Amino acid sequence: MIHAVSFSSGLSSALTAARVLERYGKENIRIVFMDTLFEDDDNYRFMDEFAARFDVEIIRLVEGRNPYEVSRAQHVIPNNKLAPCTFRLKIELFRAWLAEQTEPVTVHIGYDFAEVHRCEPTRRNYEGLGYTVDFPLLWKPIEFRPYTQVSREDWGIEPPRMYALGYTHANCGGRCVKQGQGDWLRTLANFPERYAEIEAWEQEMRDHPKRKDYAILRSQTAGETQPLTLKELRERYQNKRIDAPLLCGLDEASACVTCGIESES
Repeated sequence: MIHAVSFSSGLSSALTAARVLERYGKENIRIVFMDTLFEDDDNYRFMDEFAARFDVEIIRLVEGRNPYEVSRAQHVIPNNKLAPCTFRLKIELFRAWLAEQTEPVTVHIGYDFAEVHRCEPTRRNYEGLGYTVDFPLLWKPIEFRPYTQVSREDWGIEPPRMYALGYTHANCGGRCVKQGQGDWLRTLANFPERYAEIEAWEQEMRDHPKRKDYAILRSQTAGETQPLTLKELRERYQNKRIDAPLLCGLDEASACVTCGIESES
């Protein structure tokens, strides 16, 4: 039996891998990282230190495009409901790798108690492909400490810097298409060049008449949902002159974490 861990380069998948290693040993463990080519540099540092700490190899799969190149090719402006990058750069690669294995596979996904609602559709889809599924963060004993604390105290590894900057998840260097306004404001404050790049990308995509009414973000006014461009969000931020330290806690949406097959957008 091969125990395959979907590794995102963040803390939840790292703790998932650590728990699988503790229970099954490293001989039959395969830790698989689907590289979007868009992660923060410090995520790669964290992965290297994790691999060294546990004396394991992290298998790297790469499609060759970043999330926004995928969206451009599919002629869409992505958002938290429509994210073709998740399927093209993660799920599709992971499925292809799984199909190459000649032994039975248990797939381990890093959902915790905040994501229990995702377990059943993920289990159903993987089992439909012939794989067993497990969720190590739901194993007992339950881990009540923040994952950053586990990383420092148990492993002696500094977590990816994205967490210290207040991000909900350490995905795509603060440019995840699924993140909310709070995380985008963090990117504007901490990585203005990254924000400017995606803002320009979004504006260019909106130049097409079929995409002019779409945006990565949305806002609600008087109960009505409207697209909110990164340009508009930046201008609101600048006009209100929000202090960067106040950005912590503003986020209202979660980002892509691991390869749970729930949709194939």
